Amino acid sequence: MKKILAIDDNEFNLNLLYQIVKKYYPEFHFLQAINGTLGIEIARKEIPEIILLDILMPGLNGYEVCEILKSDSNTSHIPVLMISALGSNSEERTKGLNAGADAFVSKPFAVSELQAQINVVLRVKNIEDILRKRNESLELSIQAETSRYLREEERTIQISEHARQFYWETDSKGEIVYVSPVIKSILGIKPFDILGKISFVQLFQTDTKNKHIKLSQDSAIKEAEIELKVGKKKLWLTFSSFPFFEKNGKYAGTRGICFDITKRKIADLALLKNMKRIQQYQKLLKKINIEITKIEERERRRIAEYLHDSLGQTLSLAFLKLSSIDNKDFEPEVRKKIDEIYILLTKAINESRVLTYDLSPPILYELGLTSTFKWRLEQIKTLNNIDTKLEGEEINITVKKEITIFVYRIINELLQNVLKHAHATQIVLEIAEKKGKYMISVKDNGVGFKKDKLGEKDKPDGFGLVSIKERLESFKGHMYIKSGPGIGTTATIEIPVTNK
Repeated sequence: MKKILAIDDNEFNLNLLYQIVKKYYPEFHFLQAINGTLGIEIARKEIPEIILLDILMPGLNGYEVCEILKSDSNTSHIPVLMISALGSNSEERTKGLNAGADAFVSKPFAVSELQAQINVVLRVKNIEDILRKRNESLELSIQAETSRYLREEERTIQISEHARQFYWETDSKGEIVYVSPVIKSILGIKPFDILGKISFVQLFQTDTKNKHIKLSQDSAIKEAEIELKVGKKKLWLTFSSFPFFEKNGKYAGTRGICFDITKRKIADLALLKNMKRIQQYQKLLKKINIEITKIEERERRRIAEYLHDSLGQTLSLAFLKLSSIDNKDFEPEVRKKIDEIYILLTKAINESRVLTYDLSPPILYELGLTSTFKWRLEQIKTLNNIDTKLEGEEINITVKKEITIFVYRIINELLQNVLKHAHATQIVLEIAEKKGKYMISVKDNGVGFKKDKLGEKDKPDGFGLVSIKERLESFKGHMYIKSGPGIGTTATIEIPVTNK
């Protein structure tokens, strides 16, 4: 039976979560822990589908519990939904996400909001589970094919050690006058059946593919590859030869050696076939990854629209209703309660607005990428006290909807990298359109970094440069990085205008 684990030091909260799970997720078994240590122990033993985690707890807090769970290979795949009164603080949300949390819900929460977040996390986990199983299957297939190839290679080495080769000689007319006995074990022909009876052409040019193998008194042949048919089997040989002459300089004939490379050739062809299959699997995995990202973005937008159109409107209406009676005379105690309600409603409205923009900024779909970039730069300037500038504001970037959100996430990730690592005092976002391409650059005057750092493994808290490049490749885009210690960084992405 599937399980949901709740970790909270408040028994009232645990009971509330139990009632919610019991009502909306009857197919799940509810597990609970009153502290972080017990929660980790239960998670490792029971492997739940999702963990609902409080932050403020005695002993291990929520951030520490999340980091321990995400660092354990047995529990790292379990999504963590943090539920805390600290969720209204963007710094605390960022801290939680950096610790490995998959989503955030602020206390006090609406049951519908919690249910929506749980549904999204479970859907994403289900897709990740499918992808993980496919990856495991692919790894087993690769291991099996690699093992088989190594066995074939070992056979080839053993064959070489046992001298799978034969020597031959022709006269000036191309008639075979000598061949070493080992030819029988390779071609199945006895030397007696060849000498004086089969010519060079009859032996080696039985296939049109071997017409390039010709005897010449003017030049030698070195390690040419030929393909022969012996009965119903194909054989591959390497062919080397050189002309020899009599004392008076007259061409006397040709001598040569052939190595049997059939086993190696079969292994090479099998490896080539397997590599093509692996490349196909890789393309499929990239496609699945892109589809997962699209699904995640659709869910983000759906939840954001719900928060904006439903929850946001409801809160605003409640605020207006309260304002309509604010001018009346009330007892001091009633007036105090009304003021407290004002504060709570204002806080809820602000939190829902921040959450909406974090999930999927409405401005992106209403006004487009350029206006969204301008809004994001203004937000960075206000919150981080960094000078920002938008160049090319007059250019309207018009691409497909699914590409629009990818571009926004990529540029936002580049901006986040500047805030986290660059120690910059200025950020310039430049938009240009040249030769059928949109070029969007994020420039900073920060510390920069060495180019050999570009290949580092993706960081767990973002796309990472490698992942950004893969997403750009999905719609024929590219990214270029120019950086160095002390000279800042310029990251430029190119998007074909044909993606409209």
